Amino acid sequence: MHGATFSRRCDSCPGPHAADPGSVGKVSDPDDAPAPPDGPTEPDPTDPAPADPAPADPSDPDPATAELPHGWVRIGERRWWSTWVGATTFFVTFSALQGVNFVAGIAGATVRWDLALLLGVGVTVGIFAVITLIRNARSPQPWVDLDSGQLRAGTRRPIPLAQVDRAVLTTAPVGTGGRVLVLRLTAEEARVEFILRDRQDATLDPISTAVLAEALRRTSVAMPTSIHDPTGRFARYNFPGHIGRDDAVALVEHPPAAGEPLPAAW
Repeated sequence: MHGATFSRRCDSCPGPHAADPGSVGKVSDPDDAPAPPDGPTEPDPTDPAPADPAPADPSDPDPATAELPHGWVRIGERRWWSTWVGATTFFVTFSALQGVNFVAGIAGATVRWDLALLLGVGVTVGIFAVITLIRNARSPQPWVDLDSGQLRAGTRRPIPLAQVDRAVLTTAPVGTGGRVLVLRLTAEEARVEFILRDRQDATLDPISTAVLAEALRRTSVAMPTSIHDPTGRFARYNFPGHIGRDDAVALVEHPPAAGEPLPAAW
């Protein structure tokens, strides 16, 4: 109420005191204090101006790939027997016995049985050796260079990762409940195989996994189409074993063990 005067009382005085002249109209309640201004406050001219952020250097590497190794990186390790990684013990044994029996049967008509048996073993071993050499020549050790964005098999001419447009997954049961996974990448004039899970259930080492996954992200891998199915709706039936780029990356990073589901496209 405007114009009102207040009196104060103390314990040592019998009556109320008149209010001090300077105390009339003063507000002691903190809720009645004036609110701060709504608008922005003026900056203090004595404060130093914030430094502008340094412009990004276009030559700086991508942070996602800064931790990956540079230069040519070997993906896994292919040995001379890696070509038989998906072959079962029964298949190899049965084929060898059949080969020995066939050659020995033919040679037995002209030489003694012991020489015929020895000849059969030699010819069978030679056939397996030739097959191994041919297979290893077709699928040599793969290498990846993320700096230049290239992929090569053995000592062949490197190809740009962008030219890789097909990915095929092959799988075979081995042993007691095991499963071998092999990923094949193809371009117009190249073909490279990666063993994602071998007979001993071993997978790629962490560095090979990270480099191969990043390389796949830079490829043009996609599900193939046909003139009768231009949208690729039935590609999984028309091209069995083929997978897309996202499925290929997921397989490399987490190759499913026996009993685990494979990509739907497979």
